[in-house]
Amino acid sequence: MTRRRRDCALLLFSLAGLFLLYYTSEHVIPGYKTLENRVYLSTPRSEALTASSVEEPITEDRETSSPIELDEAEHAYDHNEGLGSVIGPSGGLTNSPGKAKATETSRFQKFMAQYIPEESVAKEKFLADQAAVQSVPTEAPGWVYNKTAADMFRKRVVGDSRFANGDFLVTQEMVEKYGLTTDGAKPVKIDVPTEVLKGFPTESPFKNKHFSTCSVVGNGGILKGSGCGKKIDASEFVFRYETDTRREIDVKALLHDLSAYGDSYLWIWAFLSQRHARSAVNVQRALLGTGVPNQVIFPYPLVTGSITTFWTKNGVEARRSSTGLLLVSLATQMCEEVRLYGFWPFHADRNNRRLTEHYYDNALPKEAHSIPDEFRQLQLLHNTGVVRLTTHPCQ
Repeated sequence: MTRRRRDCALLLFSLAGLFLLYYTSEHVIPGYKTLENRVYLSTPRSEALTASSVEEPITEDRETSSPIELDEAEHAYDHNEGLGSVIGPSGGLTNSPGKAKATETSRFQKFMAQYIPEESVAKEKFLADQAAVQSVPTEAPGWVYNKTAADMFRKRVVGDSRFANGDFLVTQEMVEKYGLTTDGAKPVKIDVPTEVLKGFPTESPFKNKHFSTCSVVGNGGILKGSGCGKKIDASEFVFRYETDTRREIDVKALLHDLSAYGDSYLWIWAFLSQRHARSAVNVQRALLGTGVPNQVIFPYPLVTGSITTFWTKNGVEARRSSTGLLLVSLATQMCEEVRLYGFWPFHADRNNRRLTEHYYDNALPKEAHSIPDEFRQLQLLHNTGVVRLTTHPCQ
């Protein structure tokens, strides 16, 4: 029996605006061409998920309670004109119909620029990493999936049976039972209006749903020229990353892009802060107003907060887990065998080939994360048969 394909896209909202990432292989949708500065997610068999690769600057909300306020601009959407508005810095829909000027440097681009090193600094890091790579233990060559260890990890990483087996999304039942807060250092209670609550699914579409194999594709420069595309696409469910550095996202273009997938999910990392929540809800409402089949879903903040706490207690000394590590953790809740690609924190590979930090730019990691710590933990998971980590060329 042929499975009905259902794709999924994930959006991450930064405080500077909407940050969109998703990918698709051209061979999956014949004749469909990718747009410049956009990434599309695909899967050759059944399902796929797209994830964001960039972490936004963190600001702490100081209020103890806050309602989700809906921007009035969203009501200005003209259904006859199409969703031509863009998502601006405040996270609400504006009436700006076009894209930012090509010559304008956005705040997000300026923010990222401070992390791109001068050539001399980049070369120095490459030389230092050449030495560091030699001390990195190789992954177990004869990898075998260890179901006992994987099942134990699945329970521990989430730490709450209420959110196990794919039941880790914001749903109407979840909000009514447990409420809703941000998952920052100082959680803020969010009051959810009835009209917003009705926009949440009644039940998680991933509840008790399992895939035999999943690929999680990190954003490391080691991906370039790796030849791993076919192996990545061989999985049932694929998580991918890339970047769009524009300050504003054209929602009409987003709808056009998502139309290639038909009946699909739109995943938004919504409750990192109140700003993220406002942005997410406005996008949800905007899409509902168009009649598109894309279902908007949000990860439940208690789950992502619990995962971050788990990693903090288990060798990752950082203020916050990276998006990649969070997605690896969530992938284990949905997938039997999780295969990792593009997770490599060095500017040199095992053959002393020079690499960039990411496969799309050379911006160095920010202080909020500890990518080397995360990599060491992923290696431990590989060597115990929990996930399969690939750090060598596939062909």
